[in-house]
Amino acid sequence: MSAQQISTGFLNPVHDSQQWYRAVLEAMSRPGMLCTATGAEHIPSAPSTLNPTTAALALTLLDHEVNVWVQQPEDELVQWIQFHCGCVIQPTPTLADFTIIQDGTSLPDLTQFSIGTTEYPDRSTTLIIQVESFEKGKTVFLSGSGILSEVPLQVEGLDDLFWKTQENNTTLFPQGFDTVLAAPEGVVCIPRSISIRRHEECM
Repeated sequence: MSAQQISTGFLNPVHDSQQWYRAVLEAMSRPGMLCTATGAEHIPSAPSTLNPTTAALALTLLDHEVNVWVQQPEDELVQWIQFHCGCVIQPTPTLADFTIIQDGTSLPDLTQFSIGTTEYPDRSTTLIIQVESFEKGKTVFLSGSGILSEVPLQVEGLDDLFWKTQENNTTLFPQGFDTVLAAPEGVVCIPRSISIRRHEECM
């Protein structure tokens, strides 16, 4: 590994990881809301294929107890994850606790990830999908737990396949995968319980 790869992750590991963990919890409890924290802008060792938010999420959520499936497992990224997080890179999607999808415009088959079981619905995969922005893109409307009525959401850099799969994913509740969308400006979460209505359905 290069000296860059083995340098620190967060400059303030305890503080920054706590801040990002709180941001993810808030985003999960308020689906569709953009949440962020400090520290992501200062990760000197982050691989070039990850935006700052995705790198911060990896440092916060991944550890030696989890299996991770990576969409594009380049050596630089795999070595960085293994060194800083200590987790196992899993070649089989169905066995992954988390997945990192670097290109939201070219999604794998999301139905191959674990949705948990009826006895243990928590044993499902959490998807971390890297997207371009929450400032542009097609509008969808979210409803469900944590949302009073409906919340509009724009996502740029996310294949329509995601919304189609999420429509089915919601029907599986309490099973199903949870999704964390990571753009440079922050994170938006879409839990398995959330229903979506696409803009064209309103017309």
